Amino acid sequence: MVATCENVDFDLKLDEFKINGYVVFDDMIPHEKLDCIREAFMPLVEHIKARDTEVSNVETGDVRVGMGRQQFKNRYTVTIPWVEPFADPEIYEHPVMLEFLDRYWETDEYVISCYHSNNPYPGSEIQPWHRDTGLAKYIPHVGLENCPVVGVKFPLEDTSEENGSIEVLPSTQYLADPSMEGRYNEVLLRGSFPSSQRLNLKKGSMWVQDVRMLHRGTPNLSDTVRPELVLCYCRSWFSIGQTVEMPCSTYHALSDKGQKMLLRRRPVEWD
Repeated sequence: MVATCENVDFDLKLDEFKINGYVVFDDMIPHEKLDCIREAFMPLVEHIKARDTEVSNVETGDVRVGMGRQQFKNRYTVTIPWVEPFADPEIYEHPVMLEFLDRYWETDEYVISCYHSNNPYPGSEIQPWHRDTGLAKYIPHVGLENCPVVGVKFPLEDTSEENGSIEVLPSTQYLADPSMEGRYNEVLLRGSFPSSQRLNLKKGSMWVQDVRMLHRGTPNLSDTVRPELVLCYCRSWFSIGQTVEMPCSTYHALSDKGQKMLLRRRPVEWD
């Protein structure tokens, strides 16, 4: 049974998110839908894997064929094209997720600013501990109660310690010491931080990440890639310097809510 707003305790989920820096929602996406997405996704990531034999800091390529990079050894990023089956309103307009965001930000004035993925293949190595934002540099010594950007992530299969599930250090989202930025991995590897944990998620789940929470990717010890996609939602007054490409015809076919959330899209002409 797919989760609905009626069977979610939003007050509890908000408390979990504000305390831990992440929250998990089970049974959000039907498995058949995820299988369809995976079938369309694999040619994209395989194209990047075949093309990018060296680690790079820059994504290249056509988003419709495979735009991404080898981020670390055997770990590949992919920018997701805004086409079916990826651009599914049952996912990016999921009523449970939008209700959660409405309550968290106490407004519906937010936009979708990226659609991305990070994918460890067999032989991938552990990532450094990191954040997905540099807010502590721009707003030093202020642990904002609410982060203006969150990642809404969903794996395409069960995640486990075998296939490289994400490791998180909960409750680190309020750290705001700019002198620690860039040193988190050094500090965490030298010190004792027993609260770190692995997010072993069920297929069909979605989880929301405060991008300030410290986390890292772990080695994939299985025999196949472990894909996970992420939609970035941010307050309408905030920018992460990314946007979603789509033709004007695609934008005009969106729902009113979809058009509002994708107002910042970058118009492109696709054949």
